[in-house]
Amino acid sequence: MAPRTFAAAVEAGRQALGSMAKGDSGPSTALWSQRDDVVLANPLGPPIVGFPLVAAETALVASMFVGGESPEFDEITRWASDDLGYVVAIEHARVQPSGSDELVPLDLRVTTVFRREDDGWRLCLRHADRVTAPVRPTPLA
Repeated sequence: MAPRTFAAAVEAGRQALGSMAKGDSGPSTALWSQRDDVVLANPLGPPIVGFPLVAAETALVASMFVGGESPEFDEITRWASDDLGYVVAIEHARVQPSGSDELVPLDLRVTTVFRREDDGWRLCLRHADRVTAPVRPTPLA
């Protein structure tokens, strides 16, 4: 069953990321909407659309890790209406890539969008990139 509140969905998403760092995609996949319009845009490639492809990519990403620590979150903002909500945060994790004995830092800037569906709040968009610090644009001459 999906989380019943937006706040519970955000917390479930954060807990699921701890499982991803240990190679388990199940909790994360369970949070996704199964509709055709879901989008996963991770730093590994172009955006992926549709639940079957998102589920496969989530499993692939989880398989890249064999251990790690639960991430910490610097939340920038969150907003929710009755049926839609989002969180923008910087995620800080230390993960152990497959084939490595070391934990390495993984910091991501992430926007996560949830929507209310018939069974509760579901993840419908996750966009993550490695830009975690402000970059000042170069003035045009």
